[in-house]
Amino acid sequence: MPKPIEELKKYLQENGLTRIEFHGTSYAWGFRENEPIIALINEKDPGIAFQSIMSLYWASADYITKPWCLLIETENIPSHQRNMLDNLASQYNIKQVSEDTIFDTARKQLEYLIDILNEYIPENSERPLQDLGESIKNWRQEKPAKEYIYKAQIETGNIDIYKENNVLTPNRKTIPLTATSGDKRVESILPRLVEAEKNLVFDTEHRNLPMVFKLIIGEDSRLITRFEADKGNIIEAAGFWELYHAFNESKRLAFIEPNTGDILFDCTRIDDDHRDD
Repeated sequence: MPKPIEELKKYLQENGLTRIEFHGTSYAWGFRENEPIIALINEKDPGIAFQSIMSLYWASADYITKPWCLLIETENIPSHQRNMLDNLASQYNIKQVSEDTIFDTARKQLEYLIDILNEYIPENSERPLQDLGESIKNWRQEKPAKEYIYKAQIETGNIDIYKENNVLTPNRKTIPLTATSGDKRVESILPRLVEAEKNLVFDTEHRNLPMVFKLIIGEDSRLITRFEADKGNIIEAAGFWELYHAFNESKRLAFIEPNTGDILFDCTRIDDDHRDD
């Protein structure tokens, strides 16, 4: 009977993932170069394993792509390092595995990825992971953009931060916000006030990033969300679509100032009149 790691390699290869070299990991697999979907740190020495994890996440620059899912196969991690890893795992998708659980854990993670990124998979696909991979490989050429327009009730908190000369007027002021729905969140959202006549309009499109959030606040308030896949990586895509699915379930999306916990924009979806474009 093949070892679980060999079984995992075979499963990933059959589903279109290829082995890629990625710093700090024992193995990494992905659909695109330098963008691991699943990575593994397999190290008997827990100290070396811990240092590899820290260099991968805390010591590397923010612009360096991280694995979407990191599997850690090591034992006897000291308690103080365990606490740090638990804190890191609250921010990133990190799973500790053993030789016996590595295959099942990786497969479940990929099944979850299929579930949240189903917009890129043909309906009734018989090979969803492969089809997802083919879509990801073509994002930069095909530039698929998914936009959703919702009628919403939008309550505002203290938005004086956007005032200029004590007046709400279009300007370049921003404040980093965290978009949250249910237990899902996306950090560093930077909406800017772009209109202030009939409606207040806040938009993030000026950042030229894959996620776009637009809030139109007035008598007929709207929330617009968009993901432009050609500009993003797999972590950004997963973050957007997790938030999308959570919003569809909870009907509420809040934009929170992380330092104070204050809600600047509280959006409640109105179900009886919405469009998904």
